[in-house]
Amino acid sequence: MMNPRPGRPRHRAALAAGLVTAVAGSLLALTPPPAAAVAPKADLRVTKATVSTTSVVEGDEVTVTHTVANVGRRNAPATSTRVYLTTDVAASLAERRTSRTNPRSALFDLRLDGEAAVKALKAGAKQNVRAVKFLVPAGIPAGDYRVLVCADDLGKVGEAEEADNCRAATKTVQVEEQVGTEGDLTVQTFSDTYRWPDDEADALQFVKIFCTSTYPVKKYTLGSALTSVRDYLDEKAPGGIAELKATGEVSTPDAAQKTAAAALAAGSPGIALAALLEAHRLQPQRGSHLVNAAALATSVGLPNQAIALLDAAVGREFLRTPLGIPPQATAAVIRGQALVMTGRSDAAERLFASAKQLAPLLSEADAGLATVAACKGQDALAMRYIRRSRIRSDEEVPKTPPTEEPEQPTPDLDITRGEAVPLRQLPIAQTPSQAVTMRPVYKEISDGFQAEIQANIDEANRIEQHLRDTDEARTRAEIDRRDSIFVLVYRTHLDAEVEAAQDAFYEEIDKLTEIKEEFWGGGTGEVQSTYGRLNDEAWAACAGSNIPNCFEKEINSTCRPALVTAHGEWRSTIQDAQTRANHYFSVWSKLMTGLAANLVDEEAHQLMLNHIDGLERDVYAHLVQQAGFWTHLVNLYRDHCVDPLPAEVLDPPANEDVASPGNCEKGLKNLSLRASLGPTSLKVSCERIEQSFSAEIIPLLHVFVDVKFDFRTGNVSFWAGAKGGGKVGNVVDAGFKSGIYVKVDQQGELVDTGWRVGPSAKVVGGNAEFTAYKDEIDLSFTSSLTPGY
Repeated sequence: MMNPRPGRPRHRAALAAGLVTAVAGSLLALTPPPAAAVAPKADLRVTKATVSTTSVVEGDEVTVTHTVANVGRRNAPATSTRVYLTTDVAASLAERRTSRTNPRSALFDLRLDGEAAVKALKAGAKQNVRAVKFLVPAGIPAGDYRVLVCADDLGKVGEAEEADNCRAATKTVQVEEQVGTEGDLTVQTFSDTYRWPDDEADALQFVKIFCTSTYPVKKYTLGSALTSVRDYLDEKAPGGIAELKATGEVSTPDAAQKTAAAALAAGSPGIALAALLEAHRLQPQRGSHLVNAAALATSVGLPNQAIALLDAAVGREFLRTPLGIPPQATAAVIRGQALVMTGRSDAAERLFASAKQLAPLLSEADAGLATVAACKGQDALAMRYIRRSRIRSDEEVPKTPPTEEPEQPTPDLDITRGEAVPLRQLPIAQTPSQAVTMRPVYKEISDGFQAEIQANIDEANRIEQHLRDTDEARTRAEIDRRDSIFVLVYRTHLDAEVEAAQDAFYEEIDKLTEIKEEFWGGGTGEVQSTYGRLNDEAWAACAGSNIPNCFEKEINSTCRPALVTAHGEWRSTIQDAQTRANHYFSVWSKLMTGLAANLVDEEAHQLMLNHIDGLERDVYAHLVQQAGFWTHLVNLYRDHCVDPLPAEVLDPPANEDVASPGNCEKGLKNLSLRASLGPTSLKVSCERIEQSFSAEIIPLLHVFVDVKFDFRTGNVSFWAGAKGGGKVGNVVDAGFKSGIYVKVDQQGELVDTGWRVGPSAKVVGGNAEFTAYKDEIDLSFTSSLTPGY
């Protein structure tokens, strides 16, 4: 599709038809030297030429009257005159004089449709050919031209001088555009929907392959070139040409062309080349068969043969070409590529540049210029040419190399039919108590995502397989357009509006993470969390206290109101996050569905909807994850921060039911009996039983383990650590003990643990031992200090 872009000067590529000249001139070779013996020859010249008008609209006709004279010394058979438009008469005639093709040609001349028949002329005779109409093809660039009339333009007559057949009419003709076609044209080819890569490094490396893969120059005639190509094909696939003919698929020129196109689309250039050779055999007057064959010959590594095929195409017929690109411009690009492959980059560069000026739509000329620049080590210039080759536009380009990076045009896609896909709404816990209740709800939602993901994968695999199975029924262009739209959908997250909406959503997600870490902890840990601070304060308040359940009471009284405040902030933020998520996915999904609406195939469209469905889940999962994090922590610390303390914790019953003989009498209170059994000893008093183990590790330093059972409370304590000391005389033994202790109640539950230090002194007399303990200090690791220890 070609879309006019108003507001700028228009330059359109020429549409040439019929017999088309190819490029040669000084870029290829000089005219061969004259023969040693000069035989009499005819010599046809246009001696007079006039044109009926000074203005014509593309697609209309002009009337040309001209006179052809035979100024040679031999009779000339009947010939045909053809007419060209040129912007530079002198340059055109100079190029024709140095051209080696028959008929002589000039790259920038644009041929008009039609021929004027000229009868046989005897030596010295002339013919006045009156009022012959020639069609100005649609697509001829608007501008001022001179009409160039060329006798014997099919090259039928061997002349004494081949370079004097053309003459320009005196009038200048202005070609005007058809009404309604003003403005630059950008052709939206199927591949134009592909997003350009961030850089052209990969493409640059690809074109550099041609810099090192050079072939020696070798000249071929048409016959020898055709033989060489057939030999090459027979070598690669013995009997392949004969088998192709036997199929009947190349029995006519049209059938051969269709077979070539199908083979090329299927990635079989050899079959395509063989089919085009057969098309040429069946229809030798058609020049397009040879030009297309030359393009394939270069692709399989036969550049010299390609040049011979292009030379032979000059003077033959051409059909109208796609996009109005003159066939001679296409032939010039193919010739340029063949010259690059044979190490003649300078000549190739001139051909590519000339072809681009003649037909700006021919982006292949830019690819050729990129190859030449890459081979010369001009990587930056090569990448600019590669960028420009991605645009097929008829906008006139400067003759000088590009100095700025071309920008990718907006693809010709209608995204106005896009519709926003709704995002699922998260149920939000309004209070800490509700957060505890809803913890399983969020977990169930999260667990369900796995099934959704698998369903999306299975559906995508099914559709993709179906598309692969049915791609044979689609053209290469349809597949390219479909796949490129897929890529555009997959890259919609890079759209500026989508990115801005995403950033706003992620800001709220970050705030939720900050609220969680500020209250519960986590992150870098540089700042103490609210719960951590309240926990420390509760321990500090209960240090040394004999109040039952002191810590639980303290933390519950401070954490519950603090969590109510924090949960309010979290609730407000996650509601904002839901709002931002709604906007984010609305913008994103509307763009994606708008692009997907350009897909013709229903299955392809369904694949994109399946992709959008998966992205909706991903966005929703962010919200579910944050809700899960928060409610998990609320549930984990519900005893401290959510639920009020039960009555048995607030007012625990006393240990009155523990059997005890009561306090010892005052005189026996510090009396103990000891039985020593090696490293262990047993002590019995009226209040407890104690067994100790002690072993010396160095003089005056022992390790010890004490186990005590208290008759009064039923509690058991363990104390292990190190002790040391010495004797005063033989009676008083003073020392120091310290170590870790553990206290367990009669139900086997941990009551307290910590570090105990304290001095002791004992007086020994016979088998009796009197011990006095003074000011023992327990450094508790918990706050539940139970009386009786």
